[in-house]
Amino acid sequence: MKLLSTAAMIMFAVISTVQAYTAEEINERMNASFDRETGTFAEGAYEILIGANAMVEETLQEDAEEIIALAAVETLDYLIKYNLACFEALEGNIEEAFTWLQGAVDAGFSDAAWIDQDKDLTSLRDDPRFQEILDTVSENSSGCSDEMIVPVTN
Repeated sequence: MKLLSTAAMIMFAVISTVQAYTAEEINERMNASFDRETGTFAEGAYEILIGANAMVEETLQEDAEEIIALAAVETLDYLIKYNLACFEALEGNIEEAFTWLQGAVDAGFSDAAWIDQDKDLTSLRDDPRFQEILDTVSENSSGCSDEMIVPVTN
C-alpha cells in the first residue's frame, strides 16, 4: 500500500510540473524538422514534428493567459499537422498522410491553393479523399486573406 501511495505522489509531482510552451519554443522545434539548404525534411523530422505536436496539445490544454499567444499556438498546431501529412505522403504512408492532413484542416489550415500545388502531397492526389479535403478547405476559407500560408516557417 505504501508503494502505491508513493507511486501516486510521484505521478502527481510529474503531472503538476507540466508546463505550457511558448509559440517560439514550438516554432523552433518545428523548424528543426526542415532542412532549408536542401528544401527537404531533416533527418529525424517525424520524431521532431511529433514532439512539436505534443507540445502544442499540451499547451492548448493549459489556460492561455493571452489570446494572442493562444492564436499563435493554434496556428502552429495546424502547420505541424500539415507538415506531418507532407512527411507521411513523401514516405508513401497514404492513410497516415490523410489523417494528418484532415487534422490540419480541422485545426484551421485554410490555404486550398497551397494544398493543391504542394508537391509533397503528390501521392495523395489520385485518391478521392484529396479532392474532398480540397473542397472542404475551399468552402471554409471564403473571406480569408490571399496571403499564402507556408507550412514550415522561419
